[in-house]
Amino acid sequence: MSEENEIIGLARDVYDDAGKVIAKPTGELIALVPRAIKAAFCPLEKWILQKEYSVEETRKLLEAKLKNVPPENIQPPEAYIAIPTIQYISYCMDNVELRDMYANLLANSMNVVAKNGVHPGFVEIIKQLSPDEAKILRYLSVHKVVPTIILRAEDKNGEGMYVIKNFSNIGELCECEAPLNIGMYINNLVRLGLVHDFQGNSVLINKKLYEPLKTHTYIMEKKNEIINDNTKYNVAQTRESYVRLTDYGQKFCDICIT
Repeated sequence: MSEENEIIGLARDVYDDAGKVIAKPTGELIALVPRAIKAAFCPLEKWILQKEYSVEETRKLLEAKLKNVPPENIQPPEAYIAIPTIQYISYCMDNVELRDMYANLLANSMNVVAKNGVHPGFVEIIKQLSPDEAKILRYLSVHKVVPTIILRAEDKNGEGMYVIKNFSNIGELCECEAPLNIGMYINNLVRLGLVHDFQGNSVLINKKLYEPLKTHTYIMEKKNEIINDNTKYNVAQTRESYVRLTDYGQKFCDICIT
């Protein structure tokens, strides 16, 4: 029997079994999930092996993600989602945050219930995220709205320039490798259409949450630099702002994070 016929036969056996799940013992039901994943994965395996990607590691991740999905709901993913996802996941097997996002995306693209929410743009978005930004998105997926502050250098008339935008302590709360890069991270998330940044305090945020930001060591150091500057912009002013997920960002989190 050719390799292609073996693949077709395996897939038929799995889906035949899936149609008779009521009669199967519990142990066999559990065993059907990895078999269904293998059947769905077979059309892509030859391509993956040729490119020397980590097939077994990806399968293990998928088994964990799809263990509670009925085998009959597991089907081959669309190639335009699966192939780039598998390619990129092989590059970040040693990074939990990015690897997990790719695995969630691939698993949902194989789940008949969830696959309609999978957008091909999600693959490219993950590719453009740093591990720290992945941590921040996970935080935002839970908290939705996060307080930030803006620091400006101004003259006595209120004219001036931005020194820091979108500062927050969530980089520290998320244990980011470079928490003080939070402004750059948020800018990137805005660029990707995942979050909005707004000036002005949100009614959803307790005003007290801004105090740790305004008195943060990093902000205080920058304030002192402004005050001691010899230019006319030697007044340091902070303004309240916040960030929240866009609708597109929420959908991305639903598919790739939660």
